[in-house]
Amino acid sequence: MYGQLKEKVAAVLGRSRLLKPQTERQIPHYLDGHDANLASFMRCAADLLEDYELDILFGPQFTPSFDDRVEVAGLLYHWKPTGGDLERLVKDLGEEMSHAMILLPDGTETELTLHEVMIERFVRLLRLEYAPDPVTATALRDALPAELWPAAIALASQRGFTSEKQAWLAAFVNHMANRHEVCSEMLETVSDFAARQPSLEQPGLLAAAESLLNAVQGTAAFALQGHQYWSPDVAQHHQYRGQGKIDRERIDLQQSELTRVRTMTEDLRTFSDGWAEGV
Repeated sequence: MYGQLKEKVAAVLGRSRLLKPQTERQIPHYLDGHDANLASFMRCAADLLEDYELDILFGPQFTPSFDDRVEVAGLLYHWKPTGGDLERLVKDLGEEMSHAMILLPDGTETELTLHEVMIERFVRLLRLEYAPDPVTATALRDALPAELWPAAIALASQRGFTSEKQAWLAAFVNHMANRHEVCSEMLETVSDFAARQPSLEQPGLLAAAESLLNAVQGTAAFALQGHQYWSPDVAQHHQYRGQGKIDRERIDLQQSELTRVRTMTEDLRTFSDGWAEGV
């Protein structure tokens, strides 16, 4: 499994990526100090800059996206790496990968010479060692379509999750899947909710879900009244009064969120008795 993991992470890490806006904004400062054009700077930055400077400048570039995490999570079904495996992974990738490809704003590509701090950050933020145990991972896989369960594994590996919360998530996702279709957005809503909860005691969960539902209902209702503006500047100019120009796309997103939170809350109400009895 380690070999498959190394191959997958190398493929994801080596994929051509658009230069992040945060990095693009900072690069001119470094170019002025090193008398280099952008392409040559990318090739020699690993030698020119201190480790902390590389982390500041290229940190956004080597922060894995959720899609990156999902792609790698597809390997975390029967197995997950140990801390030693990850140290070895960083070392091996550093020895085997010399550069990553960066897509510049003008549409051209350039090589960015890799440094250990870049690789270490990418591997660390994949959160591979926090994946659910095989029993929980199997429960998630059994409940969801093939295209969704890696997303559930990645979501269950995010900050805020313990092994107990991961087991709860797997049980709740199974319950939801028996009642209705579960989409990726619903998985995100449920996992974000679970990650924030201090306890899995059912009364507290229900109270938190109902509180969230009330808050989302209020936000959606306020937007529908015509107080949602295209930009904060316009809203401030009108002192947040009047009609402004309604952002229909954002209203649609809020309505979709409301539907998901309402569905989650209803599912949680029907889930409570079974969970309390340990079913």
